[in-house]
Amino acid sequence: IGVVEEVGAEVGRSMAESLGPDDIHRSFHSAIQMVADALTSHGFAARAVRSDGDQLRIVSEHCPFGSAPIDHPVICAVDRGLVKGMLAALYGETTTDLSSSLPMGDTVCITDISA
Repeated sequence: IGVVEEVGAEVGRSMAESLGPDDIHRSFHSAIQMVADALTSHGFAARAVRSDGDQLRIVSEHCPFGSAPIDHPVICAVDRGLVKGMLAALYGETTTDLSSSLPMGDTVCITDISA
């Protein structure tokens, strides 16, 4: 899974580089919003939200891979990698944790993010 996540991170970094100049400083929140917008433009129907515990997260209400992750959960590592790679390019290193996903039996995918 680590290799798959790293491939996703490489793609995520490339996606972020196409979003704007590297020399613009972005806040943690604005970087997460940009990632959610980029994911939405690629079919994830994602949005940035704050949890009850004030945790920033990305909620994806649609998976462009359909039901494939249910049988092949490794696909979720690509999603985690995309988020991690985009945030690294837009903000800096972060920690991501998938707390909800289709393979876990949930209806949405939630990636919790810590700076």
